[in-house]
Amino acid sequence: MITNVNLLNFKSYREEKFDFSMLTIFCGNNSVGKSTAIQAISIPLQSKFADKVELNGQLTEVGTIKDIHNKHPKNEALKISLTIGSKDYCWGYHDYETHIKKSRIELDSFDSYHAFNDIELQSILENFQYLQAERYGPRNNYDMATSNHFHTKWLGSKGEFTAEFLSNAENRERFFVGGKYIGDDQEQDPRLHPSIKSSVLHDQINAWMAEISPGIKVSTKVIEQASVAISSYSQHSSDSLKPHNVGFGVSYVLSIVTAMLLTKVGGLIIVENPEAHLHPRGQSYLGRLIALTAQAGVQVIVETHSDHLINGIRLMPRLKKVDCKKIKIYQVIADLTDKCSKALPITVNEQGELSDWPEQFFDQQFIDMDILISGIDQ
Repeated sequence: MITNVNLLNFKSYREEKFDFSMLTIFCGNNSVGKSTAIQAISIPLQSKFADKVELNGQLTEVGTIKDIHNKHPKNEALKISLTIGSKDYCWGYHDYETHIKKSRIELDSFDSYHAFNDIELQSILENFQYLQAERYGPRNNYDMATSNHFHTKWLGSKGEFTAEFLSNAENRERFFVGGKYIGDDQEQDPRLHPSIKSSVLHDQINAWMAEISPGIKVSTKVIEQASVAISSYSQHSSDSLKPHNVGFGVSYVLSIVTAMLLTKVGGLIIVENPEAHLHPRGQSYLGRLIALTAQAGVQVIVETHSDHLINGIRLMPRLKKVDCKKIKIYQVIADLTDKCSKALPITVNEQGELSDWPEQFFDQQFIDMDILISGIDQ
């Protein structure tokens, strides 16, 4: 588990520390540094925690050293420090001018270690999903993976291998949510949808997809001869529908629902803008699933602009289904005085109430309602 991230002169952050929980959420206005905090994780992650980490890869592309060094730095150093389990890992440089002559697209490790010998790092690399904001929407078919990339259950950073994975998984007789059997003598995984008893992955995905978009069911198939995978949908027991003939958000969210139900306990899921193209109800129920995934023991990191998603998450402690201590929210703001980004931590209590409601934290609805009532623009 990632327990904290420390940033020094990295992009918009001059010096900032983030303490992570099982579910950590980043929110705030556009271009204030929400993605930056996630990029600090994705850079070493996409480089498989190597001694030298690449700034541009499968998970994120941030440009060159010049692009990521803070424009009003505290000093000439840059550091990305992660605490994972019981160990600290750090990448960066001590001097900007010296390092940029050495490399413009890599950061050096400050530690003497090898990732392939580190059990905690290998555990993450073998059991994580990273889904970017720009995911694959409805397509007639999806190219099959030419390699396993990170691991055999990799869905792709755009969700592009989801259909192929689900088609292969459907043929595995012993494939269950959480990678374990669910029986009367075992504790049930909190992610299991209460409306059905089946613990088969496809059944659970369809149950949750139906909450997000009522009546929707998905089926997948691999066409080996063409090296493609296809998805089709039905709604309210209708005939098979092509992806373009169902809502855009359905295709967009399928990889997220799959990741939440697939990832084993102890794994990591990072999702950018999970709410994209979803109706408010769908956003709220996706928030419920995200919270339940954290409760199950999977670490989830989310960047969002959606108050509906946040509210869906907050409902889970109120319904006594999720431990409120597992949830941490950061409202990222641009400090115009100090010319850097800062993060305001917010916690959730057992009633789903927030510890703080800072300015610009999902307050636009209240502002607009006040204008409607008063007829006066603020």
